[in-house]
Amino acid sequence: MNDRRFSHARLAARGLAFAASLAASAFARGQTVPAEPQPLTLRRAAELALDWAPQLAATRAARDEGSASARIAADALHPSVWLSTTPGYSTGLPTLVAGSVPAYGSILVRQTIYDPWKKNDALQAEARAADLEGALESGCAETVRAAVTAYAKCWTDERRAEAARRGLSAAEATLQRTIALFDEGRRTEIEVERARLQAARAKQKVLNAESDRDLDGLELKRLIGWPATAPMRLSSDTETALTEVSAADNLAAARAADPQLKSLGRQVELLARSARISEKRWPTIEASVQYQRLPSYYSKYYNSFNENDFSFGVSFIIPIWAGGRIDDTEAKAKASALRVESERSARESDLEVAVRRAEAAVARADAEHSLSRRAQGIAEQDLAATELLSREGRLEAAAVDERRLLLADAEEDTTKTALAVLEERVLLLALRGELARTVLGSEPPCSVSPAR
Repeated sequence: MNDRRFSHARLAARGLAFAASLAASAFARGQTVPAEPQPLTLRRAAELALDWAPQLAATRAARDEGSASARIAADALHPSVWLSTTPGYSTGLPTLVAGSVPAYGSILVRQTIYDPWKKNDALQAEARAADLEGALESGCAETVRAAVTAYAKCWTDERRAEAARRGLSAAEATLQRTIALFDEGRRTEIEVERARLQAARAKQKVLNAESDRDLDGLELKRLIGWPATAPMRLSSDTETALTEVSAADNLAAARAADPQLKSLGRQVELLARSARISEKRWPTIEASVQYQRLPSYYSKYYNSFNENDFSFGVSFIIPIWAGGRIDDTEAKAKASALRVESERSARESDLEVAVRRAEAAVARADAEHSLSRRAQGIAEQDLAATELLSREGRLEAAAVDERRLLLADAEEDTTKTALAVLEERVLLLALRGELARTVLGSEPPCSVSPAR
């Protein structure tokens, strides 16, 4: 018994130390602890989680970086204008200085009409950006799901604790009555020990429920960026906030909404175009227009000299041999397209299995919850009948405490099965792509594509 008390004390000390460390880290980030418990709705919790999640910020930054890289690669095919000056002097025939002839100033306009190398790089960069976009959308959905699940756990944990406390009250009342009857010689010692064991188990249920409540509360605060010591009061009934899931076309809805599948589809399209370009030996075509203001001393070297030099031309470059670069680029493009196509097929298969499992889990959880509610209803009726018989003197008061303990167990079981239903429903809603719209009323802002 002493070892058990020491173990509980040590666990409590560790929990307090963990909470203190979270509070210190929150204080270091400049967060303040509200003086009064703040009503926290399910929608607000999801919004705070989206704003706070550090891993989501990193994924968003990677998405922005990939989008910028794709734009840079595409910009290589856009026209460019350069203004330059090349001061210099030549004692003989004018030659190039730093790549240009000496001139007061020049304007150069370049336009790539077609370049398979640059086009291939642009398609590859756009495919990488699509991959990062899908990762961001998946991260948003996962963040919302984690916040909603943690909120549902916190909502039901307090009800579990209340049911466990009612069971403890009934068990302690039974124990006191048994001890009193034992003192009168009407109960045996084994019956007293049995009552003590029953009370100890009821107390352990209370401790377990309170521990789960505190830990789930810490998890929710971590997800929304609140300090561990901040008071929190939940105000949304999760059972009514989350709609029922339609059983029709779950797989079709999941395939249409899955961000990873959409990203892979976009990548397949882009990389297939890249592979088709790399298969052929397309020429590179560039056009340029240049104006130069030349020094007057050039006239002694040229009979028809003009200080205002204007030139333009078109360049055709046909690849013949590039040290293996052409063949290697083609092999890389085809391998990339094949890899992404295989990943898409694997994702479709995994998604189908996940949806079927989620459907079965929702049906199983609903059935278990229905049975537990029936058991609770029977326990409530049994308690009411027992109380009536006790008031009429036809049953002892111990029977009432026993029925109250059974009702408390039935209520706790109902609460657990209700949480299981919510968790499975949240998962299926997330697979269908409807969780964010259900909770937030719209798509999460982090899934919006950046301006191009």
